Amino acid sequence: MNGGIVKDVTIGNARLILGDCRDVLPQLEGVADFLFCDVAYALTSGGNAHQSMGGIFAQANYGNDGLLMEVPDWEELGGPFFRACKPNADAYIMTNDKNLFRAGLAFEGAGWKFHNLLVWDKVRATRNRWYMKNLEFTIYMWKGRADPKGINDCGSKQLFTLNAKKETAHPTEKPVALCDHYIRNSTNQGDTVLDPMMGSGAALVAAVQAGRRAVGIEKNPEYFAIAESRVRKAVASGLQVSEENHEA
Repeated sequence: MNGGIVKDVTIGNARLILGDCRDVLPQLEGVADFLFCDVAYALTSGGNAHQSMGGIFAQANYGNDGLLMEVPDWEELGGPFFRACKPNADAYIMTNDKNLFRAGLAFEGAGWKFHNLLVWDKVRATRNRWYMKNLEFTIYMWKGRADPKGINDCGSKQLFTLNAKKETAHPTEKPVALCDHYIRNSTNQGDTVLDPMMGSGAALVAAVQAGRRAVGIEKNPEYFAIAESRVRKAVASGLQVSEENHEA
């Protein structure tokens, strides 16, 4: 194992690393033009509310302990994420309502600056006694100069509505279409997208499909294998399209 890297695979313009991002990121300082991360965070725990909740919170899926996976502290992540990015990079950090404020404070404390709060309306709602849950949040931040660049499609709104079909066994899978929306708005062809907790690889698939370079880190071997398979298919599909265009 080299600097926390258990496995290192390059597929087309995508590099996938099996390891803990807290160990790996110090080796990747200044590599990324753009950072997307669905951070592993603590969920609702304790009490009788668990009995009335659904989705990933349903009793068959969730032990009511607040943990679906290992959860790092927000304060551990802002600095390493910041240093892994180039000057003038954008970051999209996903979180839920309970972690929103702590995440924002932790990342601003590490040097990130706040752009906007974005919302994904999942349409389908998780049962909850205190209003059903149908939203996830994305803290849109930047690193760099005081007058940062705008997004590529300035007609984009804060709200992104998508009832996405689940594609993998990852419990908190994010839609490729959502990642694609963010990536295309804040990067250009050839830019490098970094996802330090790539899970099942949605952001890397979106990056590959958009013609960007990508680096993903994941510590769970099962999810890493899923991400690797999805990226291989995305790269192969892109090559096939390129060959067909060349022949035409």
